[in-house]
Amino acid sequence: MHFTSPLFYAVLVPAVAVFYWLGGRSRAIYLLALSYAFYALSSPIYLVLLIAASAAVYALGVAIARSAGERAKQAYMAAGVAAVAAMIVAFKAADAWRGFLLPLGVSYYSFKLISYLIEVYWDDEAVERDPILLFLFPAFFPQIICGPIQRPAPFFAQMRDVMGRKLDAGQIETGFRLILGGLMLKLLVGDRLAAFIQLIDKSHADFSWSVMLATVAFYLVQLYADFAGYTNIALGVGKLFGVEGPPNFHAPFAAVNLQEFWRRWHMSLTSWVTDYLFTPLSMSLRGLGQTGLVLCLMLNMIIIGLWHGLTVNFFVFGVLQGILVSISALIVMSLRRRHAGAKPGSGWPAALAGMVLTFALMSFSMIFWHSPTWAQATSILAQVLALAPSGPMGWADMPPGLTVQTFVCVGVALYVGAGAPGARGLVQSAARLAPNWLQYGVCLFLLFVLATNGSGRFVYGQF
Repeated sequence: MHFTSPLFYAVLVPAVAVFYWLGGRSRAIYLLALSYAFYALSSPIYLVLLIAASAAVYALGVAIARSAGERAKQAYMAAGVAAVAAMIVAFKAADAWRGFLLPLGVSYYSFKLISYLIEVYWDDEAVERDPILLFLFPAFFPQIICGPIQRPAPFFAQMRDVMGRKLDAGQIETGFRLILGGLMLKLLVGDRLAAFIQLIDKSHADFSWSVMLATVAFYLVQLYADFAGYTNIALGVGKLFGVEGPPNFHAPFAAVNLQEFWRRWHMSLTSWVTDYLFTPLSMSLRGLGQTGLVLCLMLNMIIIGLWHGLTVNFFVFGVLQGILVSISALIVMSLRRRHAGAKPGSGWPAALAGMVLTFALMSFSMIFWHSPTWAQATSILAQVLALAPSGPMGWADMPPGLTVQTFVCVGVALYVGAGAPGARGLVQSAARLAPNWLQYGVCLFLLFVLATNGSGRFVYGQF
């Protein structure tokens, strides 16, 4: 049962109703049972692993808070972080080299558990002594498939608040709007772009240079539509239960450099790595100046690359991003010093050029992210750089209608990913012309009529 399945929503509606029918701590217990049931439907074997990891982290968190000595606190924290990190590495390695099935959401709930242990080590007051809330934190079903990676303190505070709150109609409607928007972005845009890319992937060497160049650009656009669509659905489902999740995207295609792009893309992962890895490491290496900064950025981006999988391609993706982000950071620092702290190149021509260059560099890197093997990545790279002969098939050889709908979907994704300029005015105009229920009805009708026959599964579900 996944987030694009009608069956999921047929179950979700009564599940939300029961949640608000219950009161007090029963809501947290019910939501934990619901989350474990959802997990068991998708990954029954690994439910025991999730429960065991949560129990170990709960015990270690209490031990850290109770310990008086710094060395004991540090030992408990280090042991917990090392054990959870080892679990991620072991499963990622088994998946990369042995084709082993990854536990559902292991990358996401592991990072949640690590952040909890570090937060308790930094501040004893951050410890959560209610085992129900602690076990619910990594297992919360809207976030366990593909995130976003929520921090412990906001989650615990919101769950305590919702245990005593009445049903809020505005909150329910907000959640519904997020779900509806996410489904449209995923099913009407992302899946159609995926169909085009899958067609090219079957025999990419047979296609012309222009087709391959466009396809490489579509990698990033399709991933955005798929992942941002999922994020909206996850945030919307969480909202139905009173939990406000962290944002994961903020107009990434409006970024004018690589640093800004990563502040806008997969924000919960980027901020997690920044807070728990980059910042402590940069403080310890601050005496090395720019060399220390580059080392931190390189490690930061390599970790992000390998978080997706322990393969050569993801490592190369991380290295490329580390190099590009480091160059971007050094250029920005140099320009700021030259302009005495003013923001250089703030005119629209410079901004537009920065957006195009950033998109091009990210698309180039995505060749390694997208390709399942090193051979495929290098083959596509050779085609795009015109180092290998182009294939005989061009745009005219595409199935009828596919090219037009693909470019329409690309335009929609780029528009949304650039912040949807002018959308607020359009929404206000629509609200004056048609009531909300009519707007929702039209959107549901479009989903029913235009959704593809794809699997509906999310790209980031594999991580």
